[in-house]
Amino acid sequence: MGSNTFRLLVADCAPGGMSVLVKKTATVGLGRGLEESQVLHEQAMLKAYEVLLDFRKILDQLKPKSMRICGTEALRQARNSHLFLHNAAAIIGHEIEIISGAEEAALSLAGALSGFKEPPAGLLLLVDVGGGSTELVVAEYPAGETRIKSVPLGVVGITEKFIAAPLPDPARLDSLLAETLHPSVNNVMLFQKKQPFMVIGSGGTATSMAALDLNLTSYNESLVHGHVLQSTSIKKLWDKLIVLPAHKRNVLPCLGEGRGEILPAGIRIYHVLLQLLEQEEMMVSDTGLLEGILLSSLSNTPA
Repeated sequence: MGSNTFRLLVADCAPGGMSVLVKKTATVGLGRGLEESQVLHEQAMLKAYEVLLDFRKILDQLKPKSMRICGTEALRQARNSHLFLHNAAAIIGHEIEIISGAEEAALSLAGALSGFKEPPAGLLLLVDVGGGSTELVVAEYPAGETRIKSVPLGVVGITEKFIAAPLPDPARLDSLLAETLHPSVNNVMLFQKKQPFMVIGSGGTATSMAALDLNLTSYNESLVHGHVLQSTSIKKLWDKLIVLPAHKRNVLPCLGEGRGEILPAGIRIYHVLLQLLEQEEMMVSDTGLLEGILLSSLSNTPA
């Protein structure tokens, strides 16, 4: 239950991997206006309840043996989260956890790596730009230390502050994003490694950028997963999308409902981050937080 999107994944799981039965995404916009008001808006909550009713029908039909439902940044921040969670749990018929930013980042890493038959070895930086926060995870795979930082910087707030106005000033936006991201990059101590590393992007912004870069007319996860995005391509996507009004971005192929409204903000976060890291490319993972949550639920399932 994210700050912009609610997602559902049901899968048959075995030691060799998972077979997806249902994967659904719905734009809710739970975090819209939150930075200013500090509360979840009534309209967003009503939309969320509708989506949860739809998810409940699927769950009742499939009757999963294990289940975990997690909320992220919007529910961490909002003063009225308790009211929403009470109603949401009654609708979905299951406990809802608000996970910390650190756990969200760790689950994103586990989910992203699960999507690769042979996960990239060496030093990795996983980036998940979400609706209300950006997760940074530095990991030495397959064995080594992991450092995690959750940054309260998401596409919903950036869109409301800077992108809603026509043709925002990229230089000013980049400066503000860099000011927020730079301490967090240093916090995960990436530059102390003094060795090459790979940047992996997961989540809706990363997969949407990949789909647009591939010129897909319908979303194809096998093409998106593992696609390498050049920093120059990310800049071209910004130049192309920022001159379009939101309603025209929303109808571009492969973008979910309302994704076009917030996509430029996510693109710019990745653009600035790659500049700070002095990296020319990033790999996209179609798997991430959702798969990580599912896999974490299995550890609590009786044999």
